[in-house]
Parts: sequence; structure tokens; C-alpha cells
Amino acid sequence: MANFKLGDVVQLKSGGPLMTITLVAEENSTGQIEKWAFEAYKNKFGLSSAYYGCVWFVGDKKEEGAFPEESITNAKQNK
Repeated sequence: MANFKLGDVVQLKSGGPLMTITLVAEENSTGQIEKWAFEAYKNKFGLSSAYYGCVWFVGDKKEEGAFPEESITNAKQNK
């Protein structure tokens, strides 16, 4: 079961900008997009319990990326 949900604010464990979760992809996901994303991310990053699509801003520019669960932490824990 995923430890984060849509809308959670997270940060890479190594630091960086605050990011908002916009996609949760788990092995047991029921949605087609989530299932596809899980397989794609598993092939890219290796096995993880869940992957998260995130968005963040650098100035006015929107950035996005996907991260394995083990690489992110709840941003509130970092304050």
C-alpha cells in the first residue's frame, strides 16, 4: 500500500524543491494509467512498492517527474 496520496507535498530525501503528488502508481493499481505507469517506472527505476508522479515549480516554470517511494519523504517531516 502506498505511503503517500494525491495532493501530498513531498521532497526528495536528498533535498530539493517541494513537490505535489499528482499520480500514485502501485503494483495493485486498478486504473489503466496507474497500471501502465507502474510498469513503465519499474522498468526505469527498478522494483519499488510504489512510484509517484510529482509536479513542482522552478520560478514560473512547471516541472514534473516520477520517483520511487523510497526516494521521497513527507515535506512536513523536513521542517
